[in-house]
Formats: sequence, structure tokens, C-alpha cells
Amino acid sequence: MRDLENKAMIHDTARELLRLIDARTTHQERDLIAVDPDCYLDETLFETEKRTLFRETPLLMAFTADMPNPGDWRVHDDTGVPVLVVRGRDGIAKAFLNACRHRGARLTEGLCGSQKRFTCPYHAWTYDTAGKLIGLPSETLFGEVDRATLGLIELPLAEQYGMIWGRPTPGDPIDPAAIMGPGTGGFEGWHLEGNTLIGERDIVTDANWKLALDTYFENYHFHVLHAEAFGPFKLPNVAHHWRWGEKNRNFSIAWPSKSITALSDTPEAEWGDVHEHFSIQNFFFPNTAIAIYPDTCSVFQIYPGEKLGEQRTRMRFYSRNPEPTAEQTAVIQGRFETLYHVLQNEGYTTGGQAFQAISSGLMPAMLFGRNEPALNWLHESLEEATFGNRPTMMSTFGLGGRCRRIGERNDAGDRTFADGGTRRRIARTHRSGAGDRYVQPDASAPGGGARSGGDAGDG
Repeated sequence: MRDLENKAMIHDTARELLRLIDARTTHQERDLIAVDPDCYLDETLFETEKRTLFRETPLLMAFTADMPNPGDWRVHDDTGVPVLVVRGRDGIAKAFLNACRHRGARLTEGLCGSQKRFTCPYHAWTYDTAGKLIGLPSETLFGEVDRATLGLIELPLAEQYGMIWGRPTPGDPIDPAAIMGPGTGGFEGWHLEGNTLIGERDIVTDANWKLALDTYFENYHFHVLHAEAFGPFKLPNVAHHWRWGEKNRNFSIAWPSKSITALSDTPEAEWGDVHEHFSIQNFFFPNTAIAIYPDTCSVFQIYPGEKLGEQRTRMRFYSRNPEPTAEQTAVIQGRFETLYHVLQNEGYTTGGQAFQAISSGLMPAMLFGRNEPALNWLHESLEEATFGNRPTMMSTFGLGGRCRRIGERNDAGDRTFADGGTRRRIARTHRSGAGDRYVQPDASAPGGGARSGGDAGDG
């Protein structure tokens, strides 16, 4: 088995998937949720999201594997702030505003590279990889300056578990432990620092960024929209979900392949590398999906465009082998191109059409099914970070199309209905030995299965 450090989690996940398959169910939320279309259309909310989520929140800006050596650099321009991430001679990565301190000219061209110093193309002011000003042409004619005060403007940055987190706004240091929270989602055991970048592509469409993000966190659509690409080998409408990280803002979803059913009659000691039978899609707040497979890792980062009805998705595909063979690289590149075209021609096309429909003003609500719990979690987290005291845009949806608006949260983080009842952030959960939590199927619901044992309850 490849990922021995995560063996316990991988086997726990396989057992839970087999239980769900045997019960012919999936993890479910207690309620069906209606989302006000203004969630995707409100200009004021959009500007708040860009400031709060993409300027003031730590973002995954690069991976250790992207820039492993001193002098390696990569830019991050997706928030409107030009950021230069560079690894210094001491091996420590830092982030700077990608702008010369003289007159603000950009220091680099292209997406990434490797060099010992950065020279401004405007007047040739030069900086080292630590951001220090080391060259100033015609200094005596320019005038007396203190070079020590004219280094590049540094931005908060932290690196852990093969991931590099930066924030486009100066301020307090970034604490990766706070981002990852209890459990860390198993990322300490995936060893992303050993990945090899195979390819990267962008998808830009006319739709709100959250519509694009929504499509990554439910498999209810796999056997309809992606019937040709995923139908032959993925099991429909069954998934294992669990939350983790700061304020439970991150989550993971395991999607099984049909091959996992062969394990039902196989002793667990003979399972081998059971991860071959499912993928794990991980969400990092506020905009990143990382899919982990035994041999590959795919990354999707969704950013708002300049206008409300525009999004940009950055896609990267990695081999989890630090030195893949030419044959392995070709196989992974082929998978990447296939996935890229499936998303572009199916998922993102459908999302663009949906945005046109809700922009008409005729759609009363968007619905998140009980079998789509991660969408509820996603929007709860985004609301919590951006809404403040603003009323929620999420309601429970009852028979006959009746909605009950979810009101303000109380001190415990619950959300209050108009009828005075409360709804927990996680409706019905199971806590594993690692402290992970996931929504339990409701045995009383149509298609529901029996709950597994353990410390189950609201929380």
C-alpha cells in the first residue's frame, strides 16, 4: 500500500463506503435547502466576497513541488494584488508584492521561473530572493536613499504539508495549524511535497464563481451530465463526507468506483491498496478543491472575475511520483486533458446556462438536496465569513415548495428558524476515532440506511 501513514483513514473510508453501498444510501443532511438566487447575483455581496475571502483570507498560492529549489518563484495574480512567491537561498519561501519600490513596475514576466535576483524592467532596480534592494543604477545621481527601507513589500506566507499559503493583505502571520485544524484531513500523510507538476490549464466562463465551485462537491450529477466520462466506472449518488479544519470550514468527500464492491467479500487483510477503489475530493476554504488518488493529485482553484458574472478556474494536475516515467507522464497528461474537456464542455457550460437562467429573475430558488450535504456546508461557511449580521440566503425547503428562512445564528453557531427552532451546522453526525465528523443517513428517510455505531448525535 502506498500511503501507509493514512492507512487507517483510508480503511475507515472504505468500510464506510461499503456500508453505504450495502444500505443503498448516501450521507444526507436533515433538510432540503433552498438558496436565494441573490447569493449568485448580489453585487454588494460580490464585492464583500472579493475583499473578505480573497484579500483578507489565507489562500493556497502554490505547492512546495512547484518551487522546491532556492530561487524558484511563482506568481499569484488572481485577487487583483500581484504577488510574487519565491524560495530564498535559505530554503524558506516568502511572498512579496510583485512591484518595484521605485515606481511600482512589475518585476517578473510569466507564471513561474527560477533566478537569483529580480531586476525591474523599468529602471533596473534589483532585488535578491529575500526581497532586499541590492542594486540601484546611478545611485549618486538618483539621490541618497536607505536601501534597507526599500526592500520589496512582504506579505504573510506559510508553508506546511507541501502547501504554501499566502494572504494578499499585510498583517498577522499565517498559522497553517489554524487553517488545517484538528485532523488535518490526512494531508500530513499525502506528502504533496513529492508531487511532480504534469500540466495546468485555465477555464474562464460567464458565471458567478460560486456556481463553478458548487459543481465540485456533489456526485449526484455524475451519471447524467458526465454519463460517458464517469458512468462506466463510478457508482452513482453515494459518497462519504466529513468536515475538518478551522471552524469546520474544510471538508472531504470520498467517491467510490464500481470496483470497490468486490471488497465486500474480501477479508480486510487482503484488500491491498484499497485507495485504488475511490477518490477523495478535499475542499480548502474558500476556493480550492484537491482530489487525491493513489498516483495523481488534481487541483482546482476558482476565483471571481472582474465582474459578478465571470469566473476563472485554475487547474493543475500532478503525478504523486517525484520522478514519473515518460509513460506515466503521458498517461496522466491524457487523463488531465480528458477531465479538462469534460469540465469545460459539460460542467462549466451547464453552469453558464444556469447563471443565465437565475439572472432572468424568474428562478425563485436554487435547491441543495439532502444527498448534497457538502453544498450546504460550503455555503454555510461562505456566509459565516462574509455576512456578519446580514440575513442568511439559505432556507429549508418543504413539501409544496414552502421555505422557512433560517435566521440569525446563536452563540453556539446554530441557526434559528422563524418558528423558533434551531438547526445545527452538522445535522446528525458520527465521530470516528480520529475525531472526524460526517452526516449520517436518516434511517427514517426514503432510501435511508441504518446509522453506524459510535458517538452519534447533534453537534
